[in-house]
Amino acid sequence: MSIQLEGLRRPAARFLVVAAILVAIAGCYLIWSGNYGSPSTNDAQVDGHIHPVNARVAGTVTWVNPDIDDTKFVKAGTVLARLDTNDYSPAVDRLEGDVQAEEAQLRSAQLSVPITQATASSRLASAQVSVTKAEADYASAQATEIAAKAQVEQARATAHRAETDRVRYEQLVNSHEISRSEYDTRMTEASVSAAQLAAAEANLQAAQEKIQSSKQDIAERKEEVAAAAAAPQLIATAHSSVGRVIGELKESKAELHNAQLNLGYTEIVAPVSGIVGRRSLETGQRVAPGQLLLDLVSTDDIWVTANFKETQLSHVTPGASVTIHVDTYDSDLKGSVESIGGATGSKYALIAPDNATGNYVKVVQRIPVRIRLTAKDVSGRPLLPGMSVEAKVHRY
Repeated sequence: MSIQLEGLRRPAARFLVVAAILVAIAGCYLIWSGNYGSPSTNDAQVDGHIHPVNARVAGTVTWVNPDIDDTKFVKAGTVLARLDTNDYSPAVDRLEGDVQAEEAQLRSAQLSVPITQATASSRLASAQVSVTKAEADYASAQATEIAAKAQVEQARATAHRAETDRVRYEQLVNSHEISRSEYDTRMTEASVSAAQLAAAEANLQAAQEKIQSSKQDIAERKEEVAAAAAAPQLIATAHSSVGRVIGELKESKAELHNAQLNLGYTEIVAPVSGIVGRRSLETGQRVAPGQLLLDLVSTDDIWVTANFKETQLSHVTPGASVTIHVDTYDSDLKGSVESIGGATGSKYALIAPDNATGNYVKVVQRIPVRIRLTAKDVSGRPLLPGMSVEAKVHRY
């Protein structure tokens, strides 16, 4: 025992003991700081949006912008390539002609509506007036018939009296009781009365024929009124023609708009500003709708995705300050926790692990944390998606 105490008094032994104690303290501190104090992880990388540029219509590439090689930067709105427009311009021209023709039909149909209204209303009013006139003519014909019948009766009575006088005077002249001149007068009177009777009967027959004609005229005029009474249907038909042409015009305009869009899609434009990658576009190439032509990596919206252990998240909260060490430039950036993922990385895997197999081994899971950066570059050098970084969240 005395030998051991004596050994501890030696300077080298004392140094070793102190060093061991310091190492133990440092280890405990590192464990504490990593899990409880300021959690950090090197399972992190720069993330950003990668925008695929696809062909929206089929066609043959006739021109490719010479400034869109891989690694080149292009601005939003830059024309990247053009397809042959001859596949789509004839359809646009044809549909423009269809739209113009249907617009002319629409104007004609719209003009026909007031004309149909005026014509139908005028026809109905004229037919009604014609019925009234025909009925008045019929009433007049009936009155004429009555008068003609009275004249016939009067003429018949006069003719009968004149004929009776002639017969009586004929007997008298034969017996030489009167002169021949008196008989001639009575015979003339009888002839005139017979003629008057015949005329009266002719007038009666004419009046009766007028009545029949008036009846037929009334029937015809009423038929015209019935035909003109269909004016609302004619007007409705005119309105329906306008509606039909409007529908056809809308359909043609929609087809024209679609054809114009397809023609416009023959010019392929950069949707965002970014760096070109995976270009597979050459002049003369035949492309199909949806075919990937190139990628644009946006450098405007950059963030860091850091995968922390689940045991480190107790002190990782949104808004917490973060120091980001960029391996590429060996420099540090500042940021803040923006949000914490809704599930562990294993849950997002294509085939999620199944712990019900009976061979369960507990593994510390990692949860993605999105970190918003205060700068998008490091001393003028860009941050690119996929760069490795280390993230350290400050508790205080």
